[in-house]
Amino acid sequence: MSQWPDTRILDLLGIELPIIQAPMAGATGSAMVIAASNAGGLGSMPAAMLSIEQLREELKTIRQQSQRPFNINYFCHQPPAADEQRAREWKNLLEPYYRELGVDFEAPTPVSNRAPFDNAACEVLEEFRPEVVSFHFGLPEQSLLDRVKATGAKILSSATTVEEAVWLEQ
Repeated sequence: MSQWPDTRILDLLGIELPIIQAPMAGATGSAMVIAASNAGGLGSMPAAMLSIEQLREELKTIRQQSQRPFNINYFCHQPPAADEQRAREWKNLLEPYYRELGVDFEAPTPVSNRAPFDNAACEVLEEFRPEVVSFHFGLPEQSLLDRVKATGAKILSSATTVEEAVWLEQ
């Protein structure tokens, strides 16, 4: 039993300890989510770097090994349009640093694979119905947000605009 004096977040999220494990994309998998949730906190599964199939497998594992509340975290950014010329210009500006640090300037530049929340991700969320859903870098379009709300999940977000903060109060 927690000795935390204000239990509103515990009651809201259905957790025992006032701990929300960070959804660290690329570093967190189902094992950490399960451990955090089973210990009484809120485990958080980062979805942005997973394919739909990978996300579904991770969520199956979580549901098999824990009956506790957990969070799925999604990114809601607008991916930039590919612009090879701009990328080449940036890389050329950085060439002296590549050389200084002994980094292979000719190696391909890695491209981010962080997927924003979309219809396919929402379908997985609807299938697994996590107790909490969180968003970074904005909020999804209203129709997707309505679907998330319809699952009964509590929604958390890091508001980046006044509009997002106002919506979160609704």
